[in-house]
Amino acid sequence: MAADSLNIAYDNTFTKLRELFDERILAVNERHGDAHGVNLTKLRAIAKDLKKNQELAVKLWASDDSAARLIALLICRPKEFSTDSLDAMLREARTPKVTDWLINYVVKKHPE
Repeated sequence: MAADSLNIAYDNTFTKLRELFDERILAVNERHGDAHGVNLTKLRAIAKDLKKNQELAVKLWASDDSAARLIALLICRPKEFSTDSLDAMLREARTPKVTDWLINYVVKKHPE
């Protein structure tokens, strides 16, 4: 993916996340230790529109935003991560939902 289109996709993703942000959803999620204020069904719809995109997934993960990280886990290609990258991601995952999705959608599908 070209750098320009990667940056546009990244910016558009955050624009959508800001539009879908809901304080009530954040309040409910915070009670469970999570830090995102976007309905998970709507978050999955964003990921479906983005399709699989490893470069964007890596960039979204690096943002340290919980909702963006959840999208990253849905659009990544698990087999393209090194074991060192996965180890670092597991250590960086700070909320239960991100950790759960990382393990179930990425780590379990990794060949090693």
